[in-house]
This record gives sequence, structure tokens and C-alpha cells, in this order.
Amino acid sequence: MEKSKVYADIRRQIVEEKLAPGHWLIERELCETYSMSRTPIREILWKLTADGFLEQEANRGFVVRRLGLEQIFEIFQTREAVEGMAARLACRRGGEAFRSKLRDIKKQIAKANIESDPVLGIALGRELHRAIMAAAGNGILADINEKLENLTILTANITKRSPGIEKASGDAHLNIINAMLQQDEEKGEQLMREHLRETCRNVVDQFYPGMLEVSSKHQ
Repeated sequence: MEKSKVYADIRRQIVEEKLAPGHWLIERELCETYSMSRTPIREILWKLTADGFLEQEANRGFVVRRLGLEQIFEIFQTREAVEGMAARLACRRGGEAFRSKLRDIKKQIAKANIESDPVLGIALGRELHRAIMAAAGNGILADINEKLENLTILTANITKRSPGIEKASGDAHLNIINAMLQQDEEKGEQLMREHLRETCRNVVDQFYPGMLEVSSKHQ
């Protein structure tokens, strides 16, 4: 099997949590599973580590990344900086094709029952965030966001277990879209930053109870 296909298969299993956070990847088992020698398997594991899906521990090997509280804060802080600016730039630079896509996503969010199908909410949110990043037209932001998106996928595996968080995100996405359609740079950036900050608070509140005081120090 080609290395790219093996990489994609392991990545898919991590995203779908078939390989759960904390799961150790045994090189010998992977070699047998994919009929591949140790060197290309090791290269694939290092790429997954560089892309944020695995962590490597000396003398122990590779383990599926488990996000701690501090890492969640850092992910959302970075997203706020990167995607807040992207929202501002997309308001300024996005053309009619971009606004047409926004209107389409808006219709889909409005008719979706995100509380009963949070995974759909995640998919629509990801489509919106990617459209905004593309419309921003900033290559360096896009490069930074490429790795950040991998970490965002890991946080989505947390939020998909909370329909309430995804419902709140859906409402925030509608407000962001409205600001974008009005080409209001200030409001677009402000709403994106507030959305990401609020999502971080909600994640901490629900999945790390008792840590809101710590959260306030990081926000």
C-alpha cells in the first residue's frame, strides 16, 4: 500500500476515534496490518506526529494525542488570532462567489437540527471556516491554519459529544455570516473571536468542570 494511503487510513481512524486518545501505535503491528516495512511506517508515524495527531515519547513509541486543558486553551487562543484576522480579510477581499457560498451555508445551518445531529453542525462549521480562510487570501495565515486545523479536528471530537455546544456554535456561525454578507470587517472579526472564545469556555465548563477560574485567566 502507498504511504499516502496508509497515512490517510491511520489519520481517519484517529479522527473517527477508532484509535482513541492515549492509544499506543505498535510499529510491528502496523507493519503487519499494512504489509509494509518498518522504515516507511516510521516515516508515516513521524508525519502524523508533525501534523499534531500523535505524540512521540522517548523509548516508548507513538501514542494518539490526548488534549489536556492547557493545550485546549492554546488551540483556541491561536485560532482566535488566526481566524479573527481571516474573518476581517475575508470581509474585505471576498467576492460575490464567496458571499454566494455564505448564503448557501447559512440556509443549511438554518434548516439543520444541530442538537440532534451535532456532527452535521461540525461539518457545516468546518465548511464555513474553510471558506473564510480561503477568501482571506493570505498564504501565511493559510499555512499556519493547515496544522491548526488538525488540532481543531481533535477538539471537534470533544464538542461533538455536546449538542449544546454545537447548537451555540451554529447560532454564532449565522451571526458571523450576516456580518460577512454586510462586509463589516470590525464586526466580522469581533464575532469570530467571540465565537471561538465562547466555544473554549463551553468546552472547559462541560468537560473540565471546576476549571472555569483557570479558563478566565487564559482568555
